[in-house]
Amino acid sequence: MLGGYDMNQFGIASQGKLIEKKNVAEAFTSGHGSPFVAQVSMANAAKLYKAMLDGLEYRGTAFFQAYTTCQPEHGVADNMSADQAKMVRDARGMPEFVFNPRRGETTQEAFDLKGNPSVDRDWWRTKYATTGEEYNYTVAHWALTEGRFRKHVKAIKEEDISEMIHFDDMLIFVTQEDVIYRRVFDQNHRSCVPNFGVYIKAEIGGKMKYYAVSRQMVLFAVERRKAWRMLQSKAGITNKDYLTQKALLAKLDKGELQLAELQARTRELFNAELATMK
Repeated sequence: MLGGYDMNQFGIASQGKLIEKKNVAEAFTSGHGSPFVAQVSMANAAKLYKAMLDGLEYRGTAFFQAYTTCQPEHGVADNMSADQAKMVRDARGMPEFVFNPRRGETTQEAFDLKGNPSVDRDWWRTKYATTGEEYNYTVAHWALTEGRFRKHVKAIKEEDISEMIHFDDMLIFVTQEDVIYRRVFDQNHRSCVPNFGVYIKAEIGGKMKYYAVSRQMVLFAVERRKAWRMLQSKAGITNKDYLTQKALLAKLDKGELQLAELQARTRELFNAELATMK
């Protein structure tokens, strides 16, 4: 399954594998000579065809990794391929990029991340159509649209969220290193992720809906966020969300900020720290 974690292996013993995705396209951009590499899809047809033409003209190896759904396995309708490709791109599930060595002899010159929304942020900043409220469009929102993730989301009532953690807030406390060292299972650690204790809000059919998500869904987002941050760094893009998270966790580790305070005022403190980033 795209995204690293095999989230289909869901049961009492495990919700899936805790490993990062092995991305062939990204691997080919370093240590494999100077190939032309494009990770594209019908989410951006113009970029897909231009990448193909550029790859054909390139004097050397060209590799294309193109995303599409498998309708029965992914649990989507037959006419939704282009829509799902756009959603998985916008959710950072599979960002689009072109690596063209003809542009220069540094990775910053060769990498092109244009076409991904909110290219300098962790997630796409968009708005709910009915309310105009701004929010982060994450892999969890995309997952709601595919049947293969059905075991990882549970519909809940709005009144239930008072005892739960917002998805965006939870992500601030967790890094991929916390996942690797299994600190996300330690109830005494800041990164502990409660199973189905985290929620997202989504607009479905013009109405606001709330969903509790599995621990694995949170870890999926952490893994995809890291992969996106790595791409940003290769393209020379500064991610202020990442710098803000690092600053807050550093204050927490140094004792300059108490865990209870950060948990109670997560969004407020994050936005205040974000405003100081240049």
